[in-house]
Amino acid sequence: MTAATGEAGEPPAGEAAGERRATWFELFCDLVFVAAVGQVTHRVGGHPTLGSVAGAAALFVPVWWLWVVYTTRANRFDPDDLVHRMLTMVGMAAVAGVTVFVGGVGHGGRGTDAAFAVMYVAARAVIVATYAVAARHDALFRPILRSFGAGTAATSALWIGGVFLPSGPARYGVWAAAMLAELALPFLARRRISGAPVDTEHLRERFGLFTIIVIGEAVLGLTNGLAASPRATVSSALTGAAAFAVCGGLWWTYFNASSTRRGSHEAMAERQSLRDAYVFGHLPAQLGLALAGAALGIAVAGDEPHVPTAAAACLLGGVGLFYASSAAVRAAFTGPREPAVLTRLLTALAFPALIPLAPHVPVAVLLFATAALIAGTVLIEAPAHRRRVAVGEAAAAG
Repeated sequence: MTAATGEAGEPPAGEAAGERRATWFELFCDLVFVAAVGQVTHRVGGHPTLGSVAGAAALFVPVWWLWVVYTTRANRFDPDDLVHRMLTMVGMAAVAGVTVFVGGVGHGGRGTDAAFAVMYVAARAVIVATYAVAARHDALFRPILRSFGAGTAATSALWIGGVFLPSGPARYGVWAAAMLAELALPFLARRRISGAPVDTEHLRERFGLFTIIVIGEAVLGLTNGLAASPRATVSSALTGAAAFAVCGGLWWTYFNASSTRRGSHEAMAERQSLRDAYVFGHLPAQLGLALAGAALGIAVAGDEPHVPTAAAACLLGGVGLFYASSAAVRAAFTGPREPAVLTRLLTALAFPALIPLAPHVPVAVLLFATAALIAGTVLIEAPAHRRRVAVGEAAAAG
């Protein structure tokens, strides 16, 4: 695996020789996924229903999976040369196509669904093409090419075949089967991909960046809601402050953990099971953040004095899902009895308990109560976090 370099062959500023970091090109590709996540969260709408939330959650999965397959491919090899950039640009164009049509899936008719499926399949095909290029120079990638090539061909047939079925349970059931097959492929091909190189620090950094993308959608939603307010009032100021406290607290919760300490996930390089727990554990965690962010924008932008119960359930359920999932990921590395794991599980159960308050308290009160629960978790975890950082710094100095 080559380290990221600039055009002149020098490491990017601030990067030590041999240290693997996200390249500027990877960050450009992230911009396409920023738009895709935004289109998915917008499906929740101004008045969320079970159907709109379920649709957004279902369509978040293929967008998330596209980001994962491009990220893991870059983690395994990233020559950052002309061929690599041109192929990946084609893939990002296809992801942009997914972004254009994902908002209309289920609403725009067969043409919109077909365009979404074709763009998704095209984005997946580019990944296979990049592995084919790599396999020409390194035999290590040939088993991966065979597994992912065959898997992509099979699931692509389901994605395209589903377009010819009637819109509704038949089409979306076939698409769900295709998506489940793609998610299962790394487990089915574990022996073939186990020999691929893994850079745990790069992987940790990339998932942190995608988490920032998802939290950023929440910040965008609350600022747009405040900007659309007809006039500035004390109530809107308090609501905005509470919503921002929720966003800041979620960021703090994710990054105020062992995931921010260099070397904290080195075990992933040796154990495929830990890599699976880390990668797939982020799916419900980041989905929860996305749904919570969508509901946060609704709460801020609404004209009603209270948060609608459906929006409150989306917000608090999403935050609870994030906490439960992040606890599960931590438990894979530290064991289920670690205090932070238990704290997050208990906190995850506490958020749904706030839902009945939604029709009876002002918007700002519900949001401040949510932020207070998050802040309490951060404060409880802070001493252990400081000890981990101190131990890590002492080990690095020694």
